Amino acid sequence: MTLINNQEDFLRALEENPQWKAAVRALILGEELLQLPARVNAFADQMAAFADRQEQFNAQQRQFNAEQTEFNAQQRQFNAEQRQFNESFARRLSRIEGDISNFRGAYARDSVIRNAAAITAEMGLEYVRTVPPEELVLMSRRAADNISNNQLRSFRDADLVIEASDGNSTHYIAVETSYTADQRDTDRAERNVQFLENFTGQTAHAVIASVRNDRYVNSRVESEAISWYPLPDRGPEPE
Repeated sequence: MTLINNQEDFLRALEENPQWKAAVRALILGEELLQLPARVNAFADQMAAFADRQEQFNAQQRQFNAEQTEFNAQQRQFNAEQRQFNESFARRLSRIEGDISNFRGAYARDSVIRNAAAITAEMGLEYVRTVPPEELVLMSRRAADNISNNQLRSFRDADLVIEASDGNSTHYIAVETSYTADQRDTDRAERNVQFLENFTGQTAHAVIASVRNDRYVNSRVESEAISWYPLPDRGPEPE
């Protein structure tokens, strides 16, 4: 039988009886504190496993970042090449559109020259001749000082000026040609009419010869401010 008379006896008895020591520890610390070391060890194991998974994720992320960087570089190169292609294509398309516009303009002018007599007849006049450019230059020398050089140059470059007759007096027909006529064509034709009347003292008429017209031109035709000579739609088309 173990006798306990003082603290030293009690401590020695605990050392000699592990079950007593465990019982005292449980009584003093409580169940939660007793389980704390195990829980700390379990938490440490979980953190170590998490650190391993995080390191694996970081490695995968670094690989993804490297692949993304390479992809971005390739994308920038592709974008640069695409911009270069787009610019080249736009320039080529602009040249094609310019060529088509020139072809159509040439078609319209050729059609008007071939049909100068028909245009005159539709005006109820008799065709006399097509006024040559050098004669327009001579006419422009009679211009007043307030007419600009650009306006005179535009007059001398008129698409077509026809001299006609009503049987008693001379008339002039200022023709502007375009595949699709717009206000610019109408303004030139009407301005050339004013110049012809001022330079020659004779009556002049404005005519638009075109395949089609915009709204402004149609409104001027409907108001009978100008006449329209329609051209057949047989101009060059893009393939």
